[in-house]
Amino acid sequence: MVQAIENLTALTTRLVETGPHPRLEGWDRAVVDVLDAGPVAGYADLLSRNVGHRLELAVPSELMEDAVAGVTMRLRAKLAGGEAMAERRPAPGDFVIEPPQSR
Repeated sequence: MVQAIENLTALTTRLVETGPHPRLEGWDRAVVDVLDAGPVAGYADLLSRNVGHRLELAVPSELMEDAVAGVTMRLRAKLAGGEAMAERRPAPGDFVIEPPQSR
């Protein structure tokens, strides 16, 4: 049996689109462009390799209520079962949605 690696990565992303997750009830499937990433102390960093790429991310639906395409999302996520997943219950300040930048 393969043991899961405890992992967590701090991500800065731009939301491309979102909708209900096809398999996880109570979660949304967010398609994001990964702008920046970094390690979280004490955890393996398995998601930094996605900087500059598009990523599908499972996010608890209640966290996505104010999210529209173009917002910046700062969050922590892990790789679990081959899927990138945001923290289910992030601490205050660990999941932030910022409005799109004005041009």
